[in-house]
Amino acid sequence: MNIKVELLKRELIRKIDEELDDFEIDATQIADTTAIKALREIQQILKADKDDFMTVEEIVMVFEKYGLDSLPCHDFG
Repeated sequence: MNIKVELLKRELIRKIDEELDDFEIDATQIADTTAIKALREIQQILKADKDDFMTVEEIVMVFEKYGLDSLPCHDFG
């Protein structure tokens, strides 16, 4: 753990949060839209005729594309 980086992250998060207090945003709409896009992509992957490993690999890539954590159980790198 790099203490300087962690402190910088906390300060950036605090500053962003402070700035967003007066910002009108519909987080539910954004999340739903992103979730629907990801689900559509995963649905297409599942419909394709590929082996199980490639199917899982492509689904993990969708997770990564949207900044979602696929957990360490899939980290083969």
